Amino acid sequence: MTSTVGLLARSRRLARSRRLARAAAQAAVGVQLWLAAAAVEAGLRVRPLPALLAAWAWAARSPALRWFPAGRAHLGDARLDRLAVAASRRWRGEQACLPLALLRCWLAASAGHHTAVVLGVRRTVATPFTAHAWVEVDGEIHGEPVDPHHGFHRIARFPLTPPAGQRLAGAQPAGARP
Repeated sequence: MTSTVGLLARSRRLARSRRLARAAAQAAVGVQLWLAAAAVEAGLRVRPLPALLAAWAWAARSPALRWFPAGRAHLGDARLDRLAVAASRRWRGEQACLPLALLRCWLAASAGHHTAVVLGVRRTVATPFTAHAWVEVDGEIHGEPVDPHHGFHRIARFPLTPPAGQRLAGAQPAGARP
């Protein structure tokens, strides 16, 4: 018969093992998101935004890439979003709205949500020109502390996934097979 002290010690070891496993999974997902943010940065430098979004849309629907980042199923949506913010800011600091919007949009699209990247410019005439990018997930603004429509005028909306029953034009990158 196992003593209460033995069971308590085993329970503590098991809890510690679970914490370590969660931390390792979180670190692995963070590294993968950092690499994805690097791909976004490289893509923004060599491809026009519509072409880059078409490639991301294709990747979001690819069955082979739905698992990426590996381990995402073990993290909640909020934690995954915080890791995406951290990965994006490592490349551009606080001025990372477009790469972050692309990364958030792709993560939500690959999870099966209808997503779009939205670009806007500041409404106030007296301030210097300012642009901002944000994400709409299932028709709702995602990850913004304040509604961007109050301070920015929407100038473009790039859906990464089509509404139900529609096909996204140009969503397959050149040279890719269906």
